[in-house]
Amino acid sequence: MLRWFRNHFHREMLRPLIYKVFTRGVLALFAARLVHFFAPPSWPLASFRNLALMLGLLFLLFTLLAWLRMDGLRVPQLKLPRLRRKEPPFLTGDMADHLDEEIVQFDDLEEEDQNACVFLADLILSAGCLLLAALL
Repeated sequence: MLRWFRNHFHREMLRPLIYKVFTRGVLALFAARLVHFFAPPSWPLASFRNLALMLGLLFLLFTLLAWLRMDGLRVPQLKLPRLRRKEPPFLTGDMADHLDEEIVQFDDLEEEDQNACVFLADLILSAGCLLLAALL
């Protein structure tokens, strides 16, 4: 596994990986808190521990799907249409313009690197959710 990580993880994948982990993690915790708040107390999934366990298992399933996608299986990836944000004229300059390195976003990565990034993000999130379920 460590050899695979060295072969597939590049320095420019760090930023998209952090963004994937953060956005998916925040959305998953938000959904868990909503279910915890609105679910009746008698429901078995009303406890946050059970919700974290369910999220951990769901992210393990996503990790398996990402691994199968990296292995060559054609599993379609859900890509929601996004509108490109137009910058206002007074924000045309950016601090990133002064850096030597160009910012690499997830959509700019090759398909193989995108699959590796999704795999690592789901693996990190599944470990975090399972750890949350064990500690609560």
